[in-house]
Amino acid sequence: MARPPRETLPLPADASSTIYIEGLPSNCTRREVAHIFRPFVGYKEVRLISKESKHRGGDPLIIGFVDFTTPACAATALSALQGYKMDEHDPSSSSLRLQFSKNPGPRSGTARRGGRR
Repeated sequence: MARPPRETLPLPADASSTIYIEGLPSNCTRREVAHIFRPFVGYKEVRLISKESKHRGGDPLIIGFVDFTTPACAATALSALQGYKMDEHDPSSSSLRLQFSKNPGPRSGTARRGGRR
């Protein structure tokens, strides 16, 4: 007996296997971010990059990239975690803003930058 085909939602035109993350707290670690994304099928790795604040003496800006095996896997995580709060007990905690990365794929030399503490 043949199985019925699984229904899959069409992927957006900009879909890639890498998710770009904004809204991370300045003190978050790679490990914390990995714990959020690791349960999703196709998860590969998290990369965090620390940028200097645009405001003098301000906290650094942390941006992240999460790689998945396929754009469909990335789309599932993106949809599920859009607006995720890193600290649900802190009303001022920012929400994650996720989108498909415009330049997907691992970058040599950036996997260990920022976030390792």
